[in-house]
Amino acid sequence: MLIKVYKEWSDQNNGRIEILAPTGKMTVMNKFKPGASEDKIKEFSELPPDYISFLQLCNGASLFEDPEYGGESLLYSAQDVIHYNEASDNKIVVANILDDRILIDLERWRSQDQDYLLLCESLNPVEHARRFHCNFKTWLDRFLISQGEKFWYWKTERSFE
Repeated sequence: MLIKVYKEWSDQNNGRIEILAPTGKMTVMNKFKPGASEDKIKEFSELPPDYISFLQLCNGASLFEDPEYGGESLLYSAQDVIHYNEASDNKIVVANILDDRILIDLERWRSQDQDYLLLCESLNPVEHARRFHCNFKTWLDRFLISQGEKFWYWKTERSFE
């Protein structure tokens, strides 16, 4: 997973890295929690292996924070997943990115659909979540490559004239 390389790079600099933002170069902070224990991982055996791998590497993280003002890109720990998902058995919130929630659709995962992630925009109820057309690893890799930007809103329609 790209997150492993990103975490190592970030850890070498005490969580501080420099990125290229729309306003120019910017220093951001990353905070990674230690990996989840094997006992905690066993509680999540029904979740996709790419998400389990993330929890083993880091049991939650805050990415691309402004050093002065903080940030709102939170990848939930195993404890957060339990805390924030008591109401739903089939849709599990695993991240909150500037009010957008990223969810694992367990029904899709159980039916072997590899594109099991959902996006729930802003403060909409989970029932309004829509397909994200990727899995957790793909989403996280793209989020890291886009340096914390909400790439899911980028226009992708192509026109060749």
